[in-house]
Amino acid sequence: MRRVLRIFLVWLVVWPLVMAGLVILRTIGPDWPMAWRTLVLTGVLVPLISLGITPVVAWLTSRLHWQ
Repeated sequence: MRRVLRIFLVWLVVWPLVMAGLVILRTIGPDWPMAWRTLVLTGVLVPLISLGITPVVAWLTSRLHWQ
């Protein structure tokens, strides 16, 4: 159950970041192809998720007491 909660919480944080990132990149570089925007967004979000969001979510789920 913790694993499902962890995946859900990561998704809940990451999905708005991806959407906001696509909107921001569309504003900054409107003539960029979608492949470039995706590449830049991936380069920013993958380290953020793996180094920032995932450890926090793991800590949160470990603090919950399951009955």
